[in-house]
Amino acid sequence: MRWMAVLAIVFVLGCDKPAPQAGGAKIFRVAMILPGSDQDHGWNQMAREGLDRIRDELKAQTKIVTNVKTGEMANQLSYFGGEGFDVVICHGQEFASDVGKAAGRFPKTHFIVGGCPTDIPGAVAVEFQARDASNLAGSLAAQVSRTKTAAFVGAMEIPTLVACYEGMRDGIAAAKIQPPVKLLPPLWTDSWDSPTRAKEKAEAALGAGADVIFQNVDSAAQGVFEAVRAASKPSKPAFAIGCNSNQNPLAPDVIVGSVVIDVQRAYLDLTRRAQSGELKPGAIKLGLEGGYVDLVLNEGHPVITPPLKQNLADLRRALLVSNRQK
Repeated sequence: MRWMAVLAIVFVLGCDKPAPQAGGAKIFRVAMILPGSDQDHGWNQMAREGLDRIRDELKAQTKIVTNVKTGEMANQLSYFGGEGFDVVICHGQEFASDVGKAAGRFPKTHFIVGGCPTDIPGAVAVEFQARDASNLAGSLAAQVSRTKTAAFVGAMEIPTLVACYEGMRDGIAAAKIQPPVKLLPPLWTDSWDSPTRAKEKAEAALGAGADVIFQNVDSAAQGVFEAVRAASKPSKPAFAIGCNSNQNPLAPDVIVGSVVIDVQRAYLDLTRRAQSGELKPGAIKLGLEGGYVDLVLNEGHPVITPPLKQNLADLRRALLVSNRQK
C-alpha cells in the first residue's frame, strides 16, 4: 500500500498572489502533485524526474508534494493556486474533478493533469496513448515465444490498461506467426504496489503455458520479473516485457523490451509552452508519434536479432502511417 506522508496544508483564500521577484524578473514557479512516492521506480518517479528537468532546463522554481490522496487534492490545489504558481502538474486522472474546479478559481495558473483521457474544463488533460507501443510489444512477444502462448498482467481494469492488452492482442495478430500465438485473458492484480500479487498472477500465467508476460503494474513489476526469472530455464526460456519506465536493466536476462512513456519530456515540453504563453487548455494526446510512448528493446538479449528488429521497425512505420491517415 502507498504510505501517506504528513502534509502541512495551507489554506489560501482570495485572488492569485504575484510570484516573488528576483532582480526585477518574475520567477517562473512550477508545482507537482503526486499520488505516490517519487522513489517508486515507476509512474511517480518518472514525473519527478520530469520536474527535475523543468527546474534545470527552464530555470524554474519547483515544489513537489508526494503521496497525496484524492481527499487532500482540493486543499493542495487551493494552496498552489492561491500562491500564484504558474504551472501545477497533477500526475494522475484521479485528480481530474478537483482540478476542473480549481482551474475556474485560478485562471492565471496552468493546470496540467497527466494520464487523463477525459477533457477537463480550463485545464490541460494529457493522455499517454500506449496502445500502439503495446502493439509493438505484442509483436515482440509473438516472435520470441516458444510455447506460442503469451499473457498480460495489469494492475486494474481501467481504459489505459485495457488499451495495453488490446494493443498486445493486435500486435500478436500482426506478427502472423504460425501456428498462431495465443494470448491469455488479462490477469488483474487490483494493486499498483504489491509485488506479491503481481508474482502470483505471473506464476498463474506461466502455469497456463505462457512464456512471455507483458506487465503494467507499476512499482509491483518486480514480482512479475521474479516469477519469470524463476521459471526461465536454458532449455525452456521465459521472457518479460516492462512498462512505463525503461525496466530493461532490472532483469536483463529475461526482459526483452519495455513500453516506455517519456513522461519527463512530455512535462518539460508542456511547461516550456506554458512559460512562453503558448499552452492553452484542452486535451492533448501523446503516443508513438514523436516518440512519447514507444517500445525500447533490450538490445543485449540474444533473442533480439536483426530480423526481429526489422519486423518491429516495419510495424512501427505502418502504425504511424495508419495514424496519420485517420
